[in-house]
Amino acid sequence: MENQSMQERRDALRFELKEALDMKIVFSSENPGLLGKTLCGSTIDVSATGLRIELNQQIKIDSVLDVWVTLKETKKKYFLTGNVRWCKEMDVGGYFQIGVVLRERSDTVTDLDGWQVAFKSN
Repeated sequence: MENQSMQERRDALRFELKEALDMKIVFSSENPGLLGKTLCGSTIDVSATGLRIELNQQIKIDSVLDVWVTLKETKKKYFLTGNVRWCKEMDVGGYFQIGVVLRERSDTVTDLDGWQVAFKSN
């Protein structure tokens, strides 16, 4: 039932995409210790409006992140801003699954348009 209610709130179709990911933290006032760091992980699924990723680093809920996301297999690189909506520690391995909702920025140019074109539903 919980998954169904989450599914109903989504405004974009999700695509399963398990791909290696480098996420460089350009700015996050809520996570100053991560500034300038590149976190390695993987995508689990993506949509035009967000992504679910797996990292070996916990990130605070409601954090605003400015990040470079590099999808290694396709060699695509995107500068994106997102809000961390949830962060869940996995049972094994010290990994965290993190849900990020992407958003526009009024004070800087991001690659959100290119991301949305790449992952829009047909």
